[in-house]
Amino acid sequence: MTPLDQDALASLFHAGAAQASQALALWLGRPASMLIDRLTRLSLIDAVGVLGGVDAEPICGCGMRVTGALSGGLLLAASDTAGLTLADLILNRPVGCSTNWGELEQSAVTETANIVGCSYLNAIAARMPGDRSGGILPSPPQFIRDYPAAVMEAAVVSQAAASETVVLAESAFRLAGVPIRCGLVFVPDRNDFDLFGAAWNEPRS
Repeated sequence: MTPLDQDALASLFHAGAAQASQALALWLGRPASMLIDRLTRLSLIDAVGVLGGVDAEPICGCGMRVTGALSGGLLLAASDTAGLTLADLILNRPVGCSTNWGELEQSAVTETANIVGCSYLNAIAARMPGDRSGGILPSPPQFIRDYPAAVMEAAVVSQAAASETVVLAESAFRLAGVPIRCGLVFVPDRNDFDLFGAAWNEPRS
């Protein structure tokens, strides 16, 4: 990516993170933020390992399909500790009460993925070309718990037909000032990938 390409993408992702932060804070009823640290371009093989290596503990995630203003796959992933902490905060319980993934805990984090992810994508869509006034239409979020590489591979495998590389925006979440290990991944469908692709400077056949 050229510096101009990176600046254009960073502007989109920062706008998404700002709106997602507002939605998350409103949902939790306490200060919360999602910040974009930097953009990194990786091969699909390397991208699969960003959530953890082969020896890492299983993580939880909430995946969904989105259509409308943007279309593709959306994933909110977190360590078990971070996910259960998030569930406690949503359920207004002291942190540490949630120790396993029951239906209530799963429901809390899947709804969080819905709120945060759609707010993030709506803000990005509003700044992209074309009429995208219809907003984001998410499918019901699905709870996932698996090893990090398996979770990430499921998120990016559909991209293999469009490109051999992906651009990742490294994100950091803070809840009431405390860092929490969560990551948000969006993999656009081919039509939307092509719109992003011009900014990514990705050659195509």
